[in-house]
Amino acid sequence: MLCQPAPAVKGERHSPFALSLSKPVLRPSKGAVGPPFRVARALCYAVPYRIPRVRNRSQREPTMLTREDNELICRTGPGTPMGRVLRRYWHPCALSADLPVPDGQPVRLKVLGEDLVAFRDSDGRVGLLGERCPHRGASLYYGLNRGGLMCIYHGWKFDADGNCVDMPSDIPGSRFREKVRATSYPTVESAGVVWAYMGPPDQQPPPPDFLFNRLSVDQVVAAKAPVYCNYLQSIEGNIDSSHLGTLHRRYEDFRREPDETDRPGVPSANQRSYLLAKYRFAQVDVQDTDYGFRLIGIRPTDAGHRHLRITSHVFPVCSMIAGPGRASGTFFIVPMDDENCMRFFIRCNVDRPITDDERASTYAENTMMDPDDPRRRLKRPDNDYLIDREAQRTTLIAGISPNPEQDYAVTESMGPIVNRTREHLYSADGAIIRLRQLMIRAAKGLDEGIDLPALSPDIPYHLIRSEEVIVAEHDDPWLAGADAGETARPGERLW
Repeated sequence: MLCQPAPAVKGERHSPFALSLSKPVLRPSKGAVGPPFRVARALCYAVPYRIPRVRNRSQREPTMLTREDNELICRTGPGTPMGRVLRRYWHPCALSADLPVPDGQPVRLKVLGEDLVAFRDSDGRVGLLGERCPHRGASLYYGLNRGGLMCIYHGWKFDADGNCVDMPSDIPGSRFREKVRATSYPTVESAGVVWAYMGPPDQQPPPPDFLFNRLSVDQVVAAKAPVYCNYLQSIEGNIDSSHLGTLHRRYEDFRREPDETDRPGVPSANQRSYLLAKYRFAQVDVQDTDYGFRLIGIRPTDAGHRHLRITSHVFPVCSMIAGPGRASGTFFIVPMDDENCMRFFIRCNVDRPITDDERASTYAENTMMDPDDPRRRLKRPDNDYLIDREAQRTTLIAGISPNPEQDYAVTESMGPIVNRTREHLYSADGAIIRLRQLMIRAAKGLDEGIDLPALSPDIPYHLIRSEEVIVAEHDDPWLAGADAGETARPGERLW
């Protein structure tokens, strides 16, 4: 196909994170033979991360990160480029259930490399303070929470905003306490989660406004578990569609038979498992959006239709995992430090409360902690995830259960921070490649004044969702689940 440089198109708007104009953008010449105009334009866009363009996907060279770029997007502590990016967004930092009562005991947290203490004050408001008392650095975790959090060393007391409200060890009449503040971060509560903003006050965005933030507490269930590796490895596992045909498969899935739901619409649980086992590969495409991107994994069905799994990734750390309608779950992967992260899982029912059984099963699957040390997961690297080799031979490929523990095992086995210079990526890794592009672009562009993605107040966050559905052979798959203003134009994808 012949191409020529593209002039600007009046009225078209593209996020700098969707495109890089460091190389000429090409459009098909008149009379050229090839895909439709918009498809060709999308295929010709240059991106800031090398993706060799060849006709046969299998011939593409591996696309790897440099050591420098890997360090850039993995390090999230105070003052680091990626740390500064992440601090511009609201993140889950605790569950509301971690702070069950006013004036209850404080909770020690680590978020983005900072040691913090959370507490619920007498009015029920959650405060999030730096752990070190600004006096001489004693830990506020040991403080007495009564009308504020009081350091047990000299009695300095702080409210939820970090103001020093009492200093009984100072001389009477002194106003020194008015000059003292503890490090503090704003919080909000919704969906059973405490959300924190740790960035510049003058750039604080509105609080989270996903669908589950708008529902009553009885319609939402939230859980969390520590993951013993860098946050990016965990996120990449969430947006990897092709591992479903192996890691999470039981041998009985390969013996299933298709059923009557192999038709346009929502497939049954049996049909979904059958398709993932039979068609272990997926055509993976990625579509840029104002909030990040959508990943679509397409598999054939026996009846000649297409099985779609669409995961929406909201930059930087939120992944809405593919599932029928709005019944799927959402993950937030929040760095604790550079070698550990916390995986928050949120699920909601739009039209009814979560039942007690649903709530219990969510906790059982997503919060499997060690009864002898509740701060640690029961299945972890030092006990080989309690892998059952007999079950691996006869029942399930991983030999580890449930599904979250399978995810933890493979991502943590890569090491605390995986060496991405040694990878060999293929077409199924399209979403992972796109995420890294966005991360690198954000980290390098922050000081250049480039706007970060997913911060526009015009984005209808409550309409963003995932999808899993069967569509007819000639239906446009991008129309599925496109409720939040996604353009859904044919061909608007990375690959």
